[in-house]
Amino acid sequence: MVHLTFILDGGESIAAEDLRERPVDPVEKVMLLAARNHIRRRLDNLSCARHGESPRVVASGPSADRLTVSVEGCCPELADEATRVLGAGGSLDELFKPS
Repeated sequence: MVHLTFILDGGESIAAEDLRERPVDPVEKVMLLAARNHIRRRLDNLSCARHGESPRVVASGPSADRLTVSVEGCCPELADEATRVLGAGGSLDELFKPS
């Protein structure tokens, strides 16, 4: 399973598993949950073929609708593959565009 952490406005990190219990603005919480689901749908089944590790993702920004995603892995191959898979699924910006 992907390891996902959010950091809003330079504050403390919030693990994706803790989102429902954390005191976050309700609108931002919905946006973070949408981002979490988007990332998990694409990366939860991805692991390094050589090391068996999952990717680590940090989504940070000044607010939930302006997140920048960084991907790390046990090796460059995993990080590159996770970045490719996330990019192929569309960016987080597309989740929050007004319709």
